[in-house]
Amino acid sequence: MNLQPIPIEHILPGKPLPWQIYDRNGYIVFSQGEIISSLKQLEEREDAGLYEDIDAPSQANETSDWSDFAFNKISPSDIFPPHGIKPQIGEFVQLVLPNRNPQNFYSARLIGCVKNLSILVTRPVDAPFIPAEGETVEVRMVTGSNIYTFQTTIQRLCISPSQYLHLDYPPVVNAQKLRKSPWARVNLNVITTDADGNREFARLINLSSDGGQLRAPAKLGKTGDTLQLSLHAVMENLNCTLNISASIMHVRTSHTIDADMQEFGVSFNHVAPTDSLWLKALVYRHIAEGEMA
Repeated sequence: MNLQPIPIEHILPGKPLPWQIYDRNGYIVFSQGEIISSLKQLEEREDAGLYEDIDAPSQANETSDWSDFAFNKISPSDIFPPHGIKPQIGEFVQLVLPNRNPQNFYSARLIGCVKNLSILVTRPVDAPFIPAEGETVEVRMVTGSNIYTFQTTIQRLCISPSQYLHLDYPPVVNAQKLRKSPWARVNLNVITTDADGNREFARLINLSSDGGQLRAPAKLGKTGDTLQLSLHAVMENLNCTLNISASIMHVRTSHTIDADMQEFGVSFNHVAPTDSLWLKALVYRHIAEGEMA
């Protein structure tokens, strides 16, 4: 993702947008094809930034909205799990309480499902999650090349032998295709080395299989410079150190308290197959945990 600011005067109210517009953190604020009703609608978002991803491929076949995956004539037992998809026990799912705070995602794991009766998931323990029986919950899961989502109701809260939830079997499952190279929000320590051998500590804050976004001191480099990145990756009981060559594609001011920090968009160069596999695994794990960029 290569985000560049869009002057507000370049966006025409009343016309379908030719591209997606992001805020400075990489979140979509206006979808491709969406019609901005007024200049005021843009001005309300201006403080958060209005950016275009200039490296994005054509999005004609992608959708930012959840498209219907099932139709009324298909019975619930035929749509979960979605056709051709076999979710594995222990897979990550995201839970959202839309009637409280739709911006909060809670990580849980799939335990199983009883067709036409309920879906069982663990109760999130990594954040304050205090649901109520009968409350609406949205469930998201990444499987294959799609994100699947459905809204349902908490049927039963269980505490024995461990804490888990019975969710009503969903009447409709929706799907969104993942980007060709999906991005995830991360928070990883990185050691960078420039062409002269100078080392610098940086923070990797966004990651895809072919690039990333670093937060680092301004002296890290300038557009066009090449860096060697070293980061420690952990997945379950496996870990390794990735050493990846990267080119700085753009530099912009970081919106953090520290004025000396900047954000560097980097593109990875000639990634080894093993390292590429690790990068993809890290991205999909963070997406599954609700950290999609």
